[in-house]
Amino acid sequence: MRLFVAITPPRAVLLEVRAAVDALKRGNTPGVNALLRWTRPETWHITVAFYGEVSEEKAADLVDRLGRVAARTTPMELSLAGAGRFGPRALWFGVQGQCDRLGRLAEASGAAARRCHIRVEDRPYRPHLTLARVNGVPRGVTHDDQTGPLDLAPIVERLRPFRSPGWLAGEVELFTVAEGGDAGAAANGAHGAHAANGATGAHPYKRYERVAHWPLTGR
Repeated sequence: MRLFVAITPPRAVLLEVRAAVDALKRGNTPGVNALLRWTRPETWHITVAFYGEVSEEKAADLVDRLGRVAARTTPMELSLAGAGRFGPRALWFGVQGQCDRLGRLAEASGAAARRCHIRVEDRPYRPHLTLARVNGVPRGVTHDDQTGPLDLAPIVERLRPFRSPGWLAGEVELFTVAEGGDAGAAANGAHGAHAANGATGAHPYKRYERVAHWPLTGR
C-alpha cells in the first residue's frame, strides 16, 4: 500500500481555497484550463510525510510509531498563504504560522518510518497544498526546471495574494492511495475516502482512504 501522513484544513479554510480556485478558473482561457489537472476539494491536504509503497507488516509498526509521534507533538496554528509552483509541474498554496512545529512533525514522521525500515526521501520539507498539476510534463523534469507546456508564473502571481483564515491543527492523519475507478465515482465521492487527481471524462482517479488518525496531544 502507498501511504502518506497529512493534515487536513478545516471546512472554512477549504471553502476559501475553493473560492480562490473557482475565480482563477473563470479568469483562465479554456486552453490554460485544459492543460491543468485540478485537484479535487475532497483531496486537499498538507502532506507531512510521503512513504510510498509499504508492506502491511511495516504499516502496522508505522501506525504504532506515528501514534507516539502525535502524542509528543503540540497542536499548531497554521494558515494557507501565498502561492508557488514546483517547476513546470504543479501549482500550490503555501503554509504559514507555526511551521517550525510542522517541520518537526514532518521530521519525526520520517524518523518513525526509518525505524520501520521504510525509505523516505531526504529533501527539504516544503509544506503546501497542491491545487493543480500540468498535463504534458515529461517524466524526469525536476522542480528546478522552469520550462513546460504552460507558463505558470502569471498564474502564481494571481494566486499570491491569497490568505486563508488561521486554524489550530490538532490532528494528523495517515492515508493510503488506492488506484482505479471512473470519474463519475470520483465526482460523487465515497464514504471514508477522497477522490484525487481532478479526474474528468473517463480518466482514472486515485482515492485517498484514511487508515488512522491521532490527536496532537503534546505540551
